[in-house]
Amino acid sequence: MKMLKFKKVSLLGWSDGGITALIAAAKHPSYIHKMVIWGANAYVTEEDEMIYQGIRDVSKWSEKIRKPLETLYGYDYFAKTCEKWVDGIKQFKHLPDGICRHLLPLVQCPTLIVHGEKDPMIPRFHADFIHEHVRGSRLHLMPEGKHNLHLRFAKEFNELAEDFLQ
Repeated sequence: MKMLKFKKVSLLGWSDGGITALIAAAKHPSYIHKMVIWGANAYVTEEDEMIYQGIRDVSKWSEKIRKPLETLYGYDYFAKTCEKWVDGIKQFKHLPDGICRHLLPLVQCPTLIVHGEKDPMIPRFHADFIHEHVRGSRLHLMPEGKHNLHLRFAKEFNELAEDFLQ
């Protein structure tokens, strides 16, 4: 952001991008104006590890979700990357600070946390934890939302994010 000469930016982050946004907001508070995150977690539990093991083998994913990623990355690269991601993310389960649990109280910007109540990847308790530990944050629940709620409910999500960011 310094190189681009931006003084302040707003962040939107989904899943690992939400984790990245949380870390950036905590480590560089003077640069972050507002933040919207969804599908993010600050630590990894036993339950999470079981969920992640369930997605390890991409051949078991629904074709609707898998096919576009295979087309984009090629099957072998996509499959190996997913396996490596599962191996990598579960390492955080053993760290006392998890992924970024210790950084949450350092976030100073207005933060909107959006969570899909039917998200099979990120249980609700993660959104609640982030909400409890990011001072002044707002939690918005989407009853029918899943992990990709920004795609399935694009109009509602975009309106929510735009209203918050204004």
